[in-house]
Amino acid sequence: MSDIFNERAMQRLFTNMNQHVPVKRRSLQQLLQDSDPSYVGKDGRIYKINRKELELLSELLDPEERGRLKLPILIMTDTSYGDGYWKVIGTLEVKVFSLIINRAPEKEDEMRVFYPYLKEIRDKLPTATNTVFSY
Repeated sequence: MSDIFNERAMQRLFTNMNQHVPVKRRSLQQLLQDSDPSYVGKDGRIYKINRKELELLSELLDPEERGRLKLPILIMTDTSYGDGYWKVIGTLEVKVFSLIINRAPEKEDEMRVFYPYLKEIRDKLPTATNTVFSY
């Protein structure tokens, strides 16, 4: 019985920790055209995305890719590799992160990121990325 309780408690904890996650993500191109780039989180709050971050991302991608990259980029916990690892999934997301941290990815569409790289990414893209907690 206590395992079920612990499972439910963990689910509630992670749900609460992920309230900032967007209900719907928009393309970089759409956000570049928006006078006030933002998204709505699951908590109903509006989260602004800094225009300088959008411009940085725009410089890293060609025009067609700008229409396909969805923001914010989601960085997820990755418990399959142990503590302190995060990952990003998606070809364009991996391309952007690889260019920002100057590191080749393990796969074309998935990249593991440990803390020093996560910090570098979040320092450069604090409003255009979002951390998602899972177990």
